Amino acid sequence: MNRIQRLSQRLRFLFLAGTVLVPVVDALSWAFFEQVIASPAHTLSPLLGLSWSTALFMAGPITVTMKLLGFASSLLPGVASMYCFWCLARLFARFGQGEMFSGPVVELIRRIGWAVLATQGLRVVHGTLVSLLLTMDNAPGQHMITVGMDSVTLSEIITGVVIILASWVMDEARKLKEEQELVI
Repeated sequence: MNRIQRLSQRLRFLFLAGTVLVPVVDALSWAFFEQVIASPAHTLSPLLGLSWSTALFMAGPITVTMKLLGFASSLLPGVASMYCFWCLARLFARFGQGEMFSGPVVELIRRIGWAVLATQGLRVVHGTLVSLLLTMDNAPGQHMITVGMDSVTLSEIITGVVIILASWVMDEARKLKEEQELVI
């Protein structure tokens, strides 16, 4: 149990750092948009919500307004991710205290599942907004709006559903255990 508690405390700090890093990474990605786009194979473009087709249809350079609006739209999935990291930090804090199958632990796991689902849904919205804002300076009739979902988004949605289902199963097991403890 001691090893679980030590590892849980480390993970707690890692997830707290993740909570803080999400908006920082988003802000830096948008501040240095040109460098991100110029990077090999657009390695960071998923952070921006950018698709290849959108990048091809940009008429001119990205403006400060576009960057600010892009950052604002990245806060949609970003806040959901931050909430997920915050719940993970709280969950591992409880694990660090030796609490494993309590009602609050099950509730945190459920919230993590819903946060994963919300993050993915909001990433789709963010990608759609980014496609519109990056082509907003194009000539009339050449604006573009895309709505898309990739295999990563789909697998994360499945993961969120599985986490919610697992929390439900854990909650039922917890209730059965509590009932058994009440039987004399």
